Amino acid sequence: MRAFPVASVLLLSLSAFPHVAQAISVSELPATIQSCIADGSCAVSYGGSYHSETASAFAMFSMQTGEQDWLMRYRLVSPSGEIDGEGAQTSAYGGYLWMRLASVYNAAETAHAVTLFLDKATPVPGSYYDQSGDLSLFMTTDDLLAGSAYRTQAAPGYGDYDAGNLSGEIPLICLAEGCRIDAQLNLLQLNYESTGESIVMTGFDSADNRGLVYAQGSYYFDGPPPYGTRQAFYVSAVPEVEAAWLFGIGLFGVGVATRRRRAGH
Repeated sequence: MRAFPVASVLLLSLSAFPHVAQAISVSELPATIQSCIADGSCAVSYGGSYHSETASAFAMFSMQTGEQDWLMRYRLVSPSGEIDGEGAQTSAYGGYLWMRLASVYNAAETAHAVTLFLDKATPVPGSYYDQSGDLSLFMTTDDLLAGSAYRTQAAPGYGDYDAGNLSGEIPLICLAEGCRIDAQLNLLQLNYESTGESIVMTGFDSADNRGLVYAQGSYYFDGPPPYGTRQAFYVSAVPEVEAAWLFGIGLFGVGVATRRRRAGH
């Protein structure tokens, strides 16, 4: 059970974020959220609580528990899209990537849920392996506080290791020689802090200049040529060197470490 009462979180959502909000309609929300609104199990504050050039935030309430979550809407720009195993972009994404996070997480739990909604991206991205629709991901407490999590797996013949703590519906089925699979999640413009028993969302950070929200890829290097697919979702353009590192064959995720975005974490 979360340690903070909803009334306190609601007060926080109405008073702590000075950026001008941006209103939306029900039809602009992800299909899953529209469904819970229709059946009466949730409600959303359509006026919003935060808006920057690249992201907006909307409070969401469970009608069963009274708990509040946050819905983040990230506006996708180039180089968002899908690339093939040779590094050629096969699809460019526009529209929005939505993310659902809790206002308060229980610090005693080892995994904290974050959901990505891809159905408002255009075109709608394809699925990896057994992924279907929304992506259910999980972060550790340290990664949640750092605002970033990753997972990289390589089969024998291409490193033979498994690094990082991001879990859930990411394409981590790497059994064949020469296989490599990666995923990276960044909680852009969000700040979480620990109160001891709880991990609390304390505000938004419009100065967060990271461009990547989420990326995932799976490749096989038993070619030539290598083959596979990578999907990436950006809110701003990235330097050419960074883009090459993220999209480059076999380089994505190497040496990545979750970085702390606030001093003292």
